[in-house]
Amino acid sequence: MTSKYRCQHDKFSLKKLKKRGFTLYLDELFDKDEFPNIEPGYCTEECKKKMKQIYKVTFEQYLEIINKYYDDSRIFDYNLEKNPEECDFWMYREFFRTLPPISPQNEYARMSIKAMEVGIQDGKPVRLCEMPPNVQCDFDATNLPDSEEDE
Repeated sequence: MTSKYRCQHDKFSLKKLKKRGFTLYLDELFDKDEFPNIEPGYCTEECKKKMKQIYKVTFEQYLEIINKYYDDSRIFDYNLEKNPEECDFWMYREFFRTLPPISPQNEYARMSIKAMEVGIQDGKPVRLCEMPPNVQCDFDATNLPDSEEDE
């Protein structure tokens, strides 16, 4: 059954979500005031199915990057003078979205590399756990050149 009225869910697109990623609808899907409720007389069975898929894909993508963030986080003893700056979830995510080539002089790349188990290989961001055995990436926390600011 279809409705002759425009449903608020018409603006959600599974195709766009898969192309652009979980952040496309994230705020709206989590906001209690913006939550896309089912409206009697406007929404259809197809609408319900689509919104369940929108949530499923959004949460799966979100959970995947969150798990990678925690897996890649380095643990440090408490030492304010020696610990690197923190790398938050969004910085970590952006490190992997940065278009190559990534420079080891890039401030945010350096912060991610120092705080996380990530690096740069052939100008691209890599997770150290995904590197082949006995292969060291071009730049990681153990072989990061001094920053240009330090010179």
